[in-house]
Amino acid sequence: MAVRPPAVICQDCGRSWNSASLAEGLRLLGSCPRCGGTLEFRVDDGAAPGPVTPPQGRPGVAPHLVLGIPRR
Repeated sequence: MAVRPPAVICQDCGRSWNSASLAEGLRLLGSCPRCGGTLEFRVDDGAAPGPVTPPQGRPGVAPHLVLGIPRR
């Protein structure tokens, strides 16, 4: 069985995410929720290529508003 690379990788802390839903939330967030680093998205059918930076002129979105309340 072929192993697929993660959907999103933080270039700074190395954290990776596999879920397409989380990838979309992280795309909206614009940075790593753990360290604030740059995210690199896997290029697939219509996915945004390369690192993504937050939009200019728009306030940052809190991670819990994008990804939901974390499990404890």
